[in-house]
Amino acid sequence: LVLAPIELGRMKGTAHLNGVIDVPPTGIASVSMPLGGYVQDINLIPGNFVKKGAVLATVKDPAFIQLQENYLASKAKLTYLQQDLDRQKLLLNQEAVSKKSYQQIQADYNAINIQLRALSEQLKLINIQPESLTPENMTSLVRLTAPISGYITKVNINRGKYVTPSDVLLEIMDPNDIHAAITIYEKDIANFKVGMKGTVTLTQDPSKSYTVSILAVSQNINEDKTGLLHCHFENTPKNVLPGMFLTADIVVETNEAVLIPAEAVQRFQGKDYIFIQTATNVFEAIEIQVRQSNESFVTVTNADVNAWIGKQIVVKNAYSLLGKLMNKSE
Repeated sequence: LVLAPIELGRMKGTAHLNGVIDVPPTGIASVSMPLGGYVQDINLIPGNFVKKGAVLATVKDPAFIQLQENYLASKAKLTYLQQDLDRQKLLLNQEAVSKKSYQQIQADYNAINIQLRALSEQLKLINIQPESLTPENMTSLVRLTAPISGYITKVNINRGKYVTPSDVLLEIMDPNDIHAAITIYEKDIANFKVGMKGTVTLTQDPSKSYTVSILAVSQNINEDKTGLLHCHFENTPKNVLPGMFLTADIVVETNEAVLIPAEAVQRFQGKDYIFIQTATNVFEAIEIQVRQSNESFVTVTNADVNAWIGKQIVVKNAYSLLGKLMNKSE
């Protein structure tokens, strides 16, 4: 057996981290029907790609006809009141009518004008352009259109279903806003900088890896003493959804840490062990939780790691001790 002391030092290595696929609020759009109605037609399923402005579904309700009727009636009345107001103003200048009579017509005109503007905004909410509305093209069907380009992630409606303004009918995700949200420990935050690169592997498809770079390092610490790395994909994975789990390897240079020679680490039943000498020819197997590693060293997250500094560790032929540990386990 060959022994060496455990020492403090710095290392450039790979941080093995976990995270999820995330999309910022600006990258997700929820589609609702502002005035409610019955779903007439929909031909979408989750995973479909849609462009901004594309028709997602049609919704039908008699209230849409009433709204258009009210708008056109108010528009016609406003035209009449505008003409009457012009006549009253002319007569007022000739002192042929009272000022009170003119003010009443003006008040009526203002009230209808306000009503017309309100009805106009309600029509725009259901994608009916008021300036092009005529009695001949009134309709009980309105179209739901995509507010952004992206993939459909949720469809909560079907033909014939009545929907209300509070219902989220569909959700669209912009794939260009997808990033990796990677969990880091509070004590490691200083090791990570914007621009650092690494690779990410999706848990659902570990055979593929994707290059990422750090966009932002979270300065907000959660109750469990963790923060987040927000990482940009150089090539965005396809068919991914927010919340999918991933693993990440980020290349970093650590602050001063306890370094353990990589060749001293032995793997047994899915766990990593080192052998520390406690007396002459007496060794203790200690399970370690690897934080970072490179070809020469590893660092660990064990709480009592500082107490190991200066102790002798088996760095060669540790497999012979591992064999004894395996036999003892059996």
